[in-house]
Amino acid sequence: MKIINVTQGSPEWLAHRMDARNASEAPVVLGQSSKISRNALIEAKATGIERDIPDFVREVIFANGHKVEGMAGPMAEEIIGDELFPVVAISDDGYLSASYDGLTMDEETGWECKQWNEDKAQMVREGVLPPEDAGQVWQQLAVGAKRVLYMVTDGTPKQCVHMMVEATGEEDKKLRAAWAQFDEDKAGYQPREKAPEVTGATTQDLPAVSVQVSGDLSIVDNFDRFESALKHFIDEVLVREPKTDQDFADLDNQVKALKKAEDALDSAEAQLLAQVEAVDNAKRRKDMLHKLARDNRLMAEKLVKSQKQAIKLEIARDADKAVGEHERKVEATLDGYALPRANTDFNSAMKGKRTITTLQDAADNEVARAKIAINEAADLIRANAKTIADAGYEFLFADRQQLALKDSELVKLEVESRITRHKQEEERRLEAERQRIAAEEKAKAERAAQQKADAEKAAQQSQDAPKAEPVAEQPAQVDSEQAGTYRAPEKTAPPVRPSDQDILRAIAAEFQVDVHTAAAWVLEMNQQELERVA
Repeated sequence: MKIINVTQGSPEWLAHRMDARNASEAPVVLGQSSKISRNALIEAKATGIERDIPDFVREVIFANGHKVEGMAGPMAEEIIGDELFPVVAISDDGYLSASYDGLTMDEETGWECKQWNEDKAQMVREGVLPPEDAGQVWQQLAVGAKRVLYMVTDGTPKQCVHMMVEATGEEDKKLRAAWAQFDEDKAGYQPREKAPEVTGATTQDLPAVSVQVSGDLSIVDNFDRFESALKHFIDEVLVREPKTDQDFADLDNQVKALKKAEDALDSAEAQLLAQVEAVDNAKRRKDMLHKLARDNRLMAEKLVKSQKQAIKLEIARDADKAVGEHERKVEATLDGYALPRANTDFNSAMKGKRTITTLQDAADNEVARAKIAINEAADLIRANAKTIADAGYEFLFADRQQLALKDSELVKLEVESRITRHKQEEERRLEAERQRIAAEEKAKAERAAQQKADAEKAAQQSQDAPKAEPVAEQPAQVDSEQAGTYRAPEKTAPPVRPSDQDILRAIAAEFQVDVHTAAAWVLEMNQQELERVA
């Protein structure tokens, strides 16, 4: 918080307010004010033309407010337990401004005093900060106070209710988003044609209907004059296509005039029947004129309703289009992330508004609220998208669209949790792979050692085996039947030496090892032993 050295109410203070984002204007920016529309504040800030304040408001209401503050100050100091001073301050970055009715010397506790209002007082009794003043108190907290004593009073202890509003940390973010959208709307301000203050044009009543019955039963009436005036009114005066607030106000008065004509005709009929029992002709004419007036009144009433509904729908369509365009514009900056659809309710926003101006203001407030929500959602997505991208494990976040819409702190925890689980699973996988390889190497080494031992054993057994004694060749036995015939022994072909590869494959097949192992065994054999055996 930075204190501004200006006195509240002074020309310097007024100049500061014109350029600042003031706490007292925050309810207007948030669309919570019943005193001034958001569009009117945009116009005032964009043009630099301060809105006119009626003398009654300035001289009576404002003056009474200052009087109440002076009377209530000691009560506020007693509640807080510290002395209060009127202060004008801005946030540390100068973005937000607030005027405090009172602030403690340590700048931690503020005081906001409102004149007595039973509706506001009842809300405070129920522990609810009145919405129309909530934005102002929030901004006083956002500027730097830790708490604000909100009081509704007439300056006396008898009529004084209060509540302490504590800072939560959300006020600053909420208000900055609202003011950012207000600044954008102010920068794009385009003057609208101002509708004049509307009051319905005075509609002259149709001639009074009179019916007199003479003694000879002749009827004296002015139906001719009344009929002429009624038809002229319907054909020339009655508004057929209301478009402006002025048209609607005029048509409303004209509807009342037609209803008055119906009532006058009914009254004339009563007079007629009171004087003469049966005046068929006059009654039929009266009924015709009554129907003419009634039919056109009903048509006009229906026209008012249908045209207002058509204008209301057009305003709502334009407003919805503005929200959609803003949504698409913002979504294009999110690198593939999708924004949730903004929730808007223009029908509820415009409910109870009777003029085109108030309908437009209500719709524009709803547009601003939706744009603020869109911007906040986009900021959340950007923050979460950065958290996910910086983590560097994109394959773990196939659901990043859903994650991006969650609370940022929860997303950080989820990202850390998934990465930790992945690393643990990967470490377990690598450890299992290392153990598998080690087991295979061990088994391979054991087989090699066993095969070498078997080979050495076989070689030793071969070396230790006794050599066979040479056997003397015995003379061949000659069959007595074939004694006279001699057959030379058959010659056998000398054995063909197999190739080295064949030898190695034979060894590998015999001992069920690969060729490389067989080759290694051959190389390890004792050369002298080979020569001796050969």
